Amino acid sequence: MTLKKRSNILKNILLPLALVLAVQWFDLHFDLTQDQRYTLDPSTISVLEALDKPLKIDIFLSGKLPTDYLRFQREIQALIQSMEKYTDQLIVEYIDPFEGAPDTAELVAEMNQYGLTPEYVISEQNQAVEQTVVFPWAMVNDGNRTISVPLIEKNLGDNQQTIINRSIGQIEFKFFDAFFKISQEQKKVLAVLTSHDTSEDVKIADLMRSLQSYYQLASFDLKALENDPIKTLENLKRFELLMVSNPRVSFSEQEKYLLDQHLINGGKQLWMVNPVAINRDSLFNIKGSAVAIGNDLNMGNAFFKYGFRLEKNIIKDLYCAPIVLATGAQSQAQYLPIPWPYYPLVAPNDNVIGNGISNLWFKFASTIDTVRSSATKTPLVSSSDFSKSVQTPITIALNEASDKLVPSTFNQPHQTMGILVKGSFSSAFENRIKPVKINQHRDKGKSQMIIFSDGTLAENQVDKGSPLELGYDKWTNNFYGNKRFLNNCIHYLMGNNALLEVRSKAVNMVVLDRELIAKKSNSWRIALLLLPLLILGLFGAIVTRWRKAKYGQ
Repeated sequence: MTLKKRSNILKNILLPLALVLAVQWFDLHFDLTQDQRYTLDPSTISVLEALDKPLKIDIFLSGKLPTDYLRFQREIQALIQSMEKYTDQLIVEYIDPFEGAPDTAELVAEMNQYGLTPEYVISEQNQAVEQTVVFPWAMVNDGNRTISVPLIEKNLGDNQQTIINRSIGQIEFKFFDAFFKISQEQKKVLAVLTSHDTSEDVKIADLMRSLQSYYQLASFDLKALENDPIKTLENLKRFELLMVSNPRVSFSEQEKYLLDQHLINGGKQLWMVNPVAINRDSLFNIKGSAVAIGNDLNMGNAFFKYGFRLEKNIIKDLYCAPIVLATGAQSQAQYLPIPWPYYPLVAPNDNVIGNGISNLWFKFASTIDTVRSSATKTPLVSSSDFSKSVQTPITIALNEASDKLVPSTFNQPHQTMGILVKGSFSSAFENRIKPVKINQHRDKGKSQMIIFSDGTLAENQVDKGSPLELGYDKWTNNFYGNKRFLNNCIHYLMGNNALLEVRSKAVNMVVLDRELIAKKSNSWRIALLLLPLLILGLFGAIVTRWRKAKYGQ
């Protein structure tokens, strides 16, 4: 054998074989996807490496599954395999819930008792419609606690392929979220202000319910110890975060000072306020109108000192959510969704808090202007390119909904409706007489606060006394991203940025156009049948001609 032949054998056979054996022997994996889909986030790796006791993971997405859910199952398996490289504490079992189950209805009822609701998947099989029941859930248990993990991530209006693609993009976060919850030894405290006519408990119930797995929730009445402000401040300082939702009673100088010192001493604050007061129920009275006037909460000078100002106006946006109104006579009345510019639909700005979140539903929001201060200001939400503001006082009537919207009149783009203020704060009572004498007054301090110019942003609708999911509009059956966005705001203020980073990890799934595929399916079948024959015929003709040319007659 010549040296050249030996070299060719080494290059073409032995080296590829050695490479394959090395990959298998050392369990090497290479993520060649553009979005690094199979590469875990550093935060996920840290949580896995910190596990010091076994975690049992039961995955119920198993057994006979529709095609899209089989693909989803494979993605879950790939993720679990990636996780197992960083810890030996995971005990994973794929469970077919229908195995041994006598009846589907009985199984569904039993799983519902544990909060594991089914998905009913409609698919076509052999020109027949078939319904399949699947349980896209997992359960994580550390021996003491059990966390239910919903594997499906969907919005109203999604088709099945979109649901699966969105869910695949969120698999890592779903498990990271469960690991985070189950590993918390001591929860931080989130307090909700209950005085000053803030949002009723039932109207913020869904948001609170979504937070109770992460934080210890408490209520705080700023007026409970009016005669003992020092004790009130001591109680207030226990909370990492104070949430103020839709206050309608102004704050006294003493109360404002206590809130100021909570902030200056490092306490975080989340404010949702209406700079403009409007009786929204009055819009649906006989007259169908209401007057919007400035709402003075006596916080203006404090907010100005922190670096922002709430304008006494109302933002109108061409890109808006609908309001449902009755049209026609009583006997023939129809309820129609009509665009309502006072309900801006807002896409969150591109940052760690707003990434990957659908449009937010604002109502009668106002402009937030920034002013010079030592803290940095980051806009979180702004109106669209086609918006404008109207000054108050002003009468708002429902019959405006029938007015034609003229795009040229919406000429004040990007009205800020929510900002993050962080860094060094100066006290609103710096160089001023203090309304309360305390021993440890501070003029400067580092903290963070978020403020929105819509007091109802965190309020869910109520149906028959029960809270609906935050962001869901029962009148239009639309769903908005308010809950997830506010969850992100609270996680950020609480210092749990890892929850945001893992969740916002972008996974780009290619969506196939099934209608186009169906239309061209016959063409592709013919092409795939004839093309090999044509290639074979062409190759045969070339070989025949070459043989004739070489060997002649």
